[in-house]
Amino acid sequence: MKLGRWKVLGLAGVLALGYVAQTEAAQIKVDEDTFANFGLNMKVWYYNYDKRSNASGRIASTLKQDYGDWRQNKFDVGNAKIYFAGQINKLVQFYGEFDQEKSGDQLGEAGVNFAFAKEFQVLAGKIRKSFTRADLTSGYAQLIPTPYFYNPQSKVLGSPDLDEDLINLFTYDGNTDYGLMVHGDLAGGMFTYRIGVYNNDKRLEKNKGFEWNARVEFQPLMLGFKPESAATITTKIGDTYLGQKDILTIGLGYMSAKKAMPIGGIKKDKTVDGWTADLTFEKKFGNLVPNFQIGYVSLSDTHVDPVSDKTKDSDAWYVQGQLLFDQVVGFGKPAIAVRYDTTTNDKRVYDVDADKARDAKLDRWGVALNYYIKGQNARVSLGFDHVKYKDGAKYILKTYLPEDKGIKYKDSLTDWYLYLQTQF
Repeated sequence: MKLGRWKVLGLAGVLALGYVAQTEAAQIKVDEDTFANFGLNMKVWYYNYDKRSNASGRIASTLKQDYGDWRQNKFDVGNAKIYFAGQINKLVQFYGEFDQEKSGDQLGEAGVNFAFAKEFQVLAGKIRKSFTRADLTSGYAQLIPTPYFYNPQSKVLGSPDLDEDLINLFTYDGNTDYGLMVHGDLAGGMFTYRIGVYNNDKRLEKNKGFEWNARVEFQPLMLGFKPESAATITTKIGDTYLGQKDILTIGLGYMSAKKAMPIGGIKKDKTVDGWTADLTFEKKFGNLVPNFQIGYVSLSDTHVDPVSDKTKDSDAWYVQGQLLFDQVVGFGKPAIAVRYDTTTNDKRVYDVDADKARDAKLDRWGVALNYYIKGQNARVSLGFDHVKYKDGAKYILKTYLPEDKGIKYKDSLTDWYLYLQTQF
């Protein structure tokens, strides 16, 4: 049964699960007002990783042990998600996603949503951040299946000169956290809003108080475009709707959080402020569905300059798109997607030789050949990510390795993958 056919009576209007595409699912129904939909989503990967360093033999074995899995070829189940979404009555809705992950936390997302009206809803639990569009994008509705701002060296490199990963854009851990969000649609969906307060990961001594996020979007429906609603249980959206509706969304976001930083040898609280702007366009022209997106993120006071001992800023931007041929060729519909993104941490790395601070920079090109057998419910992607570390990031990779100073990390990597996705 199609989820889009199950209408919810009452103030909420339509029960939107947030999985963006038409997802197959099963249903447990108590009565007209009480029911739950459930299913299984899955990502299966084959990776062909580029070599991470010039290490070989015994040293390479040590690197694999100390710095993570350095296998060049492997199969993996990146995610297996059991999900539930439904309502207790017309007012109280719920959802939960339980993930197979290589970590201790098996709870992907979960929340209770009070659907007072399409204009005003309240969601609480482990939920999506309401800052960037990338935060809100479903992992099962991305043009490129690998993450935004792909950083393959983040888990294999540590340096005494850096208090965090080599390239660190966002000041929080991931795009979900425990918190509360007020959200809804205004003017028939022409405007949407999400305002949230989150834990700011209090497990870390460096993070203080709460993190505040706010995001608003404008959609010119008078031009014939369809709304991307924020009045849903999960509030999630997608990179693409595969020609099912034309969209033009302009988004603005703001975030603020306190973080303790080692300034002058003493930890001092600094407020990290950020803003973002993005545009997403998709429109069907006959058998072709072009998609275009661009976004920018700026964060202040994210880290400390190792020379001047002053806080510095970070920023990033991306541009991506897809061209879908909306006709079945063989078993499905073919498309090609491209994403470019770049990240800069100002004055992040201390260059011993030059006795100065240098920016840490990362550029990434991602290309995916997508084949939609049944929309996002059954999809195959073949693609690669090409990553280039620059300036201070390149300097650290070429000069720092604790086991042997003669071993150097590569500053340019190309990782290939085959990706299989199903949703039920």
